[in-house]
Amino acid sequence: MSPEPARAHRELLELESSVTQAIRERNAARLRELLSENFVFRGTGDVETDREAFISSVAAIPGDILDLEISSLRAHVFGDTGVLTGEQRARVRLADGTEVTDTQTFTDVCKWREGRWHMVLAHSLPAAPEAAAEGGPPVPESR
Repeated sequence: MSPEPARAHRELLELESSVTQAIRERNAARLRELLSENFVFRGTGDVETDREAFISSVAAIPGDILDLEISSLRAHVFGDTGVLTGEQRARVRLADGTEVTDTQTFTDVCKWREGRWHMVLAHSLPAAPEAAAEGGPPVPESR
């Protein structure tokens, strides 16, 4: 049985914070604790990776992770399932000194098992371009 809603909400936000910290630190052991054994990551396109491939991809991020922050974070609880949504912004310094910023929108799905939340699925896509300076909507890409 999952915890009462306020506690579940708080614990889901803590899980997201812990996963973000583990990615920032490239801490594979901590990620193995937080991600379920059957964890799936889905990114751009039709590509899915399992837990070990995801952890390997975190370790292989080129350069130094300067910053990794989460914004617009929301947690929703549906019984023993939790859903987190938000935006992740990463800033990395590459070996040549160039700094790169990447912003992704994400949805993370968690399950309550064995007395705690486990992340079972993460889905992220590049964030939509910001609205034009005039305050208009983003310009659609041409095909």
